[in-house]
Amino acid sequence: MPNPNVALERLLALLLALDERHPVSAPALAERLKVSLRTVYRDVARLQAAGVPVQGAPGRGGGLLLAPGYRLRPLGLTARETIVLSIAVRTLAALPTLPYRAELESAARKVAGAAAVARPELLADLARWLRIEPPAPDTFHPERSAAPADAARTSRAAQVFIDALLEGRTLTIDYHSPYREREAPFVLDPAGVIVDRGLWYLVGFPAGALRRARHLRADRVLGIEPGPRMKLARIPSWRPDTARPWLAEAMGSWTAASPVELELSAAQAARLAADWYFGLGSFTPRGRGRVLFTWGENDFERVRELVAWLGPPARLLAPRHWIAPLRRALLAHGRRQHAR
Repeated sequence: MPNPNVALERLLALLLALDERHPVSAPALAERLKVSLRTVYRDVARLQAAGVPVQGAPGRGGGLLLAPGYRLRPLGLTARETIVLSIAVRTLAALPTLPYRAELESAARKVAGAAAVARPELLADLARWLRIEPPAPDTFHPERSAAPADAARTSRAAQVFIDALLEGRTLTIDYHSPYREREAPFVLDPAGVIVDRGLWYLVGFPAGALRRARHLRADRVLGIEPGPRMKLARIPSWRPDTARPWLAEAMGSWTAASPVELELSAAQAARLAADWYFGLGSFTPRGRGRVLFTWGENDFERVRELVAWLGPPARLLAPRHWIAPLRRALLAHGRRQHAR
């Protein structure tokens, strides 16, 4: 009885010997593989029956070759190489215009099928846990320069988080946000990841619970260590269907803690409503073409910059103790502009 392993190895060797551009004659293949010419033709027929596009090129210099665009190489990807390729595919898929979109989706399925992770279904359906935010419409939102983040620490935090997510493990996280007091390390069940404007947000639920998810910036993670398997009867699911859920949650907290109110024209309100950041504030019509805009901000200078940029008829209503300083600052700004 023929050895099936030998036949499989021979078929693989034949496939790797074929080229997409340069035909190889059947006698040359027989010589290379140390088999008879009859065996070469029989093996070619087996590959064609299995869907491999082996074609014949007639004439002098002709022979056998693969159809253009087809090539199989044993990549030998590690689990982490598979993960990073899957994330790269998802990042490309977020672009509004993308050549080869169908081929990208096909490649994603093939890469996911090569994964050796505990939860392969998460690589087969990245939309269950990974959201890549599209480029943000930025009407006016000045970003303050901060001390450079520790890139190596940030990368490790995101990597350890994703590893734990795909392995179904809990995480112990030491985290510090500049907007709240330092808290003790806590345990989370990882559920998802958001990538937005070059920042990584790690989404998780309190260990053993499915209540309100937390959104943590990876560059603010001071320490992160994987733990045991999740104890939930079902692993927490998170469908990242809402744009920037972390920001919507944060804006609600900031507005409750430090509300700022501006009265705007309808045109000014429409301009801010289109912004990726200010669009998450509250817009309430007040009649006579005016709109009350409310958001959270505790930095006077940021409010001054916004009002100066908007210009009349925008005016500050709250907090009231900022009204007089803002008026003086805007008058001084106007005098400086006039002197130029």
